[in-house]
Parts: sequence; C-alpha cells; structure tokens
Amino acid sequence: MLRSLRCVVCILLLVPVFLLTAPLVCSQDASTGAIRGSVVDPDGRPIAAATIALVNSATGRHYAAASDGDGRFTFDLLPAGDYSGRAEMKSMSPQVTPQIHVDVGGISEIQFHLSLAGASETVTVSGAPPLVETVPSSISTVLDERAINDLPLNGRRFTDLSLLAPGVTQDPRGLTSTSNGDLAFGGIRGYQSSYLVDGADNNNAFFSQARGRYRAPYQFSNEVVQEFRVSSNTYGAELGRAGGAVVNVVTKSGTNHFHGTGFYFVRDSYFNAQQPTLGFKPSDRQQQFGGTFGGPIKSNRVFFFAGYDQHIFRVPTIVNFLSGGSVLVPQAGTGPAQPGDFEESDKTQVFAAAAQLNTLAGTFQSELLGNTGFLKVDATLNARHHLSVRLNTSRYYGANNVFFDPASPITNSTLSDNGEEDVTTESASLALTSGFSPRLMSHFRAQFSRDLQTSFSNSDDVRTHITNVFDGIGRSSILPRNTREHRLHLAETLSFDQGRNSWKVGGDWLSAWIYNFFPSMFGGEYYYDTISVDPWTFEPMRYGLKLTPLRAYAHEVPRYYIQNFGSAVSHPDTNEYAAFLQDTIRVTHRLALSLGARYDLQTFTTKGLVTNPLWPQSGKVPFNDRNVSPRVGLAYSIGNERPLVIRAGYGLFYTRIPQIYTSTVATDNGFTSANLILDNMNYYERQVFPTYPNPLAGLRASIHVLHSTCYHCELSQF
Repeated sequence: MLRSLRCVVCILLLVPVFLLTAPLVCSQDASTGAIRGSVVDPDGRPIAAATIALVNSATGRHYAAASDGDGRFTFDLLPAGDYSGRAEMKSMSPQVTPQIHVDVGGISEIQFHLSLAGASETVTVSGAPPLVETVPSSISTVLDERAINDLPLNGRRFTDLSLLAPGVTQDPRGLTSTSNGDLAFGGIRGYQSSYLVDGADNNNAFFSQARGRYRAPYQFSNEVVQEFRVSSNTYGAELGRAGGAVVNVVTKSGTNHFHGTGFYFVRDSYFNAQQPTLGFKPSDRQQQFGGTFGGPIKSNRVFFFAGYDQHIFRVPTIVNFLSGGSVLVPQAGTGPAQPGDFEESDKTQVFAAAAQLNTLAGTFQSELLGNTGFLKVDATLNARHHLSVRLNTSRYYGANNVFFDPASPITNSTLSDNGEEDVTTESASLALTSGFSPRLMSHFRAQFSRDLQTSFSNSDDVRTHITNVFDGIGRSSILPRNTREHRLHLAETLSFDQGRNSWKVGGDWLSAWIYNFFPSMFGGEYYYDTISVDPWTFEPMRYGLKLTPLRAYAHEVPRYYIQNFGSAVSHPDTNEYAAFLQDTIRVTHRLALSLGARYDLQTFTTKGLVTNPLWPQSGKVPFNDRNVSPRVGLAYSIGNERPLVIRAGYGLFYTRIPQIYTSTVATDNGFTSANLILDNMNYYERQVFPTYPNPLAGLRASIHVLHSTCYHCELSQF
C-alpha cells in the first residue's frame, strides 16, 4: 500500500512539474480538433500580427488569434464541426475561407494569402485551402456523420462501422451469438482496445469492453453520434490504456436553428430468403425507431440536443438435437459391435424418455428489447469559457436473450438452459473548455457512470448434458450472474502554442467500484455419456453392458457429476492514473516532429484476496510502477499544392488489466473455493455419487494464479 501511495503522489506531482519545465502546451485532444496555418503576403513572406477570426458555422461561437513572427497561428481544442475563417492586416485586403471541417482528433491546415489593398477595401474569398495534415499523426480513420447515417448497418451499432478501417476485424473469440464479436485491431485481441465518448472513458473495467459490453445492441444511438475516429497505431501520448486501438466518439450538439430527425427501420423475415440449413422460414422481425430534436435555448450562447432510440428484436430460437432435426428417434442396434439405444426389455422406457425430450425441441421466440436516451446542453459562459453537459442512458431486457444468434438461430441447448439478461448503463459528464490566453487552453472533463448487468436463469433445475442429444437442459452453468460497476473519471489537458512548438500536458484519474456475483456451475451438472452397467440391475460398473447416452438417460444412470462450491462474490475495485507530456515541433515548413511520453499506473484492491498456504503465489495481483511510454512521430511533406506526406512513428503501450482476472484470483484460490468431479464408473467415487437430479457438495481444490509478469500488457508499435 505504501508503494502504491508513493506512485500516486508521484503522478500528482508530475503535472505541475511538466507545467514548469515546458516552454510555458499540442493542438487537439481525444475529443477535439485543431486548425493551424500561416498568413503570407503575395511574395510568400510571413505576415506577423495579422488578425485571424474563426466562427463555428453551427453555433456562431467566435475564436480569435494573431499570427506570430513566422506568420503562424493555431486554434486549439476546437469542437469537431464546420468553421469559416477570416484573416486581415492593416493596408491589406482581408481574405475569407470557405467552410473548413475539423475532425475529432484531427488537425486542419490552411494558408491565407493577403494582397495589398486598393483604393477601397475589398474582401477576397479564396478557393478551398489545402486541408492536408502535415504533422505527425496516428494511423487512423474518421467515420463521419454521412457514413454513420447513410451506410446500411444491421442492428445500427455505429462502432461496427470501424470494420471499414484498415486492419480491423471481428475478434474470433467473440464471434458468438452473445457478443456479436469484439473489434480486433491489427490482430490484437479486442479487449485491448479503448473507447472514449466526448473525451471521457466509455469502457467496462470488469470485462474490458465498451460500456454495456455487446450484450445490448448499443449505448448511443446512431442519431446522436456526430463522428468518430479509429486510431490503431502510434497515436499521441495523450491516448493510452490500449494496445489495439482507441475509438474517439463525438456526440452531436444543438445549433442556432431548431432541427430534428425521425426514423423507423424494420427487418422482417417476410422479405428474407429461407436459410439453407432450415426446412422452413421462422418468424423474425427487428424494429428500430426514434428521433432527435435540438436547437437554441439562447441564440449564440446556449444550445440543447436530445435523442431517443427504441429497438424491438424478436428473433427465433430453434432448438434442435445434436444429431440434427427437432425429433429424436431411438435407434436399434446393428450388432454386438454397435449396440442400439434400446432392447426389447426397455424399449418402452427409452421411447418414453425420447418423447419427453422431444417436447423440449422446436421453435421458440427470443425477445431483445431496449432503448437509449440522450440529452446534451452546450453553453458559452463567456468569451473564454465553454461548458458542455451530457446525460445518456440505455436499457436492455427481454426473454431468452442470454444466448441467441440472429445469423444462425439453431441451438442444441434447450430453452431452460437460456435466461433473461437486463443491462442498464448511465453516464453523466461535463466538459469545460477555457482559454486563459490566445495561446493557452484548458480542457477539463468529468464523468460518473454506472454499468449494471444482471442475468437470470430460466430454470433452477440441475443442468443435464446428454452426449449426441442435447448440450444442456436445466440451469445454465453461467447463470445467474450480477455485475455492478460504478466509475468516476476526471481528466485535464492543457495546450500551449509557442512559435514552432505546440505543447500539451495532462493527466487523468479513473476509479471503479465493482461488485461481481458469478456462481459458475454452483447448481451442478449431470453428464450422460457412454457407460457400462450391470445388465440386470443397471448399476454402474467397470465392465458390463454398454449403454448409449440416451439409454443411460432413460435409466437415470449418468456417467459424471460436476459442481463448484465456495464464494461467488468479489469486489475487484481498481484505480487508474495517467500523466503525459507531448511537444509537436514544426522544424521546417516540410518537416514536423512529435516527441512525447506517458506514464500509466493501475492499482488493485486487496479486499477479498486470500493466499493459499499450499500455493504462495495465489491470492496476489502483480503490481508494476514502471510503465513509462515514449511516443515519437515525424511527418515530411513533398510538394506544395498537393503534398505527398511521409509519416513514421514509434510508441510503447501499456494496456489495462480486466478486473475479471483479479476477480478470479479472489474466488479461485483453492482455499475458499472448491469443485467436485465424480465418475460413476469409479467404485469409490460412486459411493458419494448423488442421485439424479439432486445436487451434492464435495471438495476438490482449484487454484487460479495471475502470472507475475502480467502487470500491464506491454506492446511496441512502429
């Protein structure tokens, strides 16, 4: 604890040290953009002390700057959107640019060419200035509002559009009906990515996925997302806690004009072709509807934007037997080497068991229901301070919605093995952008969020597996489950522009309070497989009459029994700290360098961690306080009108440890937990083998150790 406290104090001291040692900070941070440029005369010589004015086309907010001795100017920490610019100088004709778009996390560059004024002042409107980013940047892709609105997207989860970016695939570990696939960037596992919304953290600390995970279709409606940037390599020092990619999302804001949208989408099986694996076309309907509305509360000063999105998915769940089809017919034997499912003496009993199992197969409905709500208010407090406040909620519920697969509705587990999942996410955030001087800007963000996930089982009966018949009957091995996470995020970025140097320094603190309840296999499971029995009493024995799994089920003679015991509750709380410093240097008009460093620290609670005396490494979470990440980038442009830009970069990245790991360390230490595995064909184990379908307690230790080298996952990128 003393070592952890020492590291936290060091981080808190880093920020003021950076402020004192910097030339007294880069242009954009995770949720904003920037405009840079220069002002020159007709001969291409720089013009100092020219006045540059910038206006946000949607809100009318004004920004002002003056060119330095090299004719350069910078507008930092600009909200993503469209702007118009004007440059003027005494005795010269002003110049006005056409509309300039600023992307989230991007830098737009423009150049004003002022000519000598004639007898009367005239305003020259230039053509589109060259908006080529000639500073070091990450390998990234921007998905703008047009792409989000116009591209067809089944389910309307906007982050799925990230698949359009180079190197992005669905993590094969997540290609299941329950998750729809994590997004993997550059071959790195999906949980090593990070999501930011309006500059605030949007991750689930326990599972290390986006908040709400992929259980719910989405937490933010497409209608409220303005654009987002996928940065998959060599991003700046202000971004971290990810080895794969950082996804920066910017939400929409109100403008000086009242505007709104309404939508309704339907996807019905009536319009679909029959699936080749089915002999019929089951009923399937997906509906999504909602709308947005925004406008001014006070013109040019205060704006609001609100949105609502409802989804109603009713998809089929087709329960088939492992042998194929929805009807189970016991098979007769073909000889001594191929015994059948029955003999004449027990044919009636086996067929009665098959008839009972046939009632569990067929077509059932799964319901995926939910909604999202969004409200955002932006206010210009005065010429130097701008405040943005956002509230977002999402709800997800339904029936038989724990295990489902819209792409392939066939399952080999019965409906009793399914359940209901309820997910609630809420986040309230504020962002304050302050201009202390024309060159010094501040961007403060604060957010409090909740991620509540509860799953209920359709049945409390002991789970039953029958080989070649059903994967699961009764209570699922992973249900019920309850994970509650509360999260606080505070972040600050300072930006300072001085001549050829653009500095930025900042830090953030993330604290997560987590409750997890996961009684995996606490309900027990009977496993019916091929088993040898006494041919007269049907008592299990090492050598005897071999029963097929179906015949064993008819006689209630399971082969194995499995059950876990112990504590299912953990509190894997965590704190994350970070500080960074970065300088972007315009060495020449063609060469720019970016030099930065970042420090990350993740600490873990020791509450609930117990060391097993037989395994000293158990019950411990490794700790590393040497997570310094250098970041280097360069950009060299060739040509003037349409330059060819060559970029290179290097970075070291430390990813966060998902708290599901530390939760497992707390619950699976072999001291407070145990599991029981019994083989009914083993004489000694048969003496305590329970009677189907009753659960039983037992002891057999299981130890989970988090390896000492796994503090943060460390990656180098070029």
